[in-house]
Amino acid sequence: MTQVRSPSSRRIRALRLRAILAGGLVLGVGATMTLAAWTDNEFATGSFTSSVFDTQSSVNGAAYADNNVSPGPTVSLSGPFAPGVSAYLPVLIRTKTNSVAGTVVLNGATLGGTDAATLGAALVYRVVRTTGTCAASAFTGTPTFVVGAAGTQRALTAGQETGVSNALAAATSAAPGAATGFCFEVTLPAGAANTLQGKTATATWQFVATSS
Repeated sequence: MTQVRSPSSRRIRALRLRAILAGGLVLGVGATMTLAAWTDNEFATGSFTSSVFDTQSSVNGAAYADNNVSPGPTVSLSGPFAPGVSAYLPVLIRTKTNSVAGTVVLNGATLGGTDAATLGAALVYRVVRTTGTCAASAFTGTPTFVVGAAGTQRALTAGQETGVSNALAAATSAAPGAATGFCFEVTLPAGAANTLQGKTATATWQFVATSS
């Protein structure tokens, strides 16, 4: 005998089914939710200051200036030259106030003037480091040669010898660094040709300074 369910009984089942399905939906949503998290931030800032490297030079041992554009100060070497005669030129280089230390390299000269190809090419030179008097006496004993050597002279276009290092002392906030001195000895060799009489020429040397 088939049992006939009343409409009221069917409604109750439907409500229960919907309740179960609704419960499943709630559980499903709860399973995929992500809780929000609290956040906080921390920062750090670095402050950077670059060093300063600046130099100046003097050709008389007294007045220093920024001679960073060619030809720089022009000095007439005592003369006139004759065969076997030498003349002397002091160059002092130092770091300026607040500058770090460094080194300086002497490059060969660039020749100029009316007779660069004759008189300029005939002249030879040597250079020693000194902060004292720049004269023939600076080349006696055991000086530090930058160009040439005892008994050896170079063409004016020759730069400093291999292995030579010229240090520049650091400055302070109150005073420039101690000067590094160079003494140039320029000579017209004995036996120079008579055709070199009455000639004029110039030589411009470049010092390249680098911070250390």
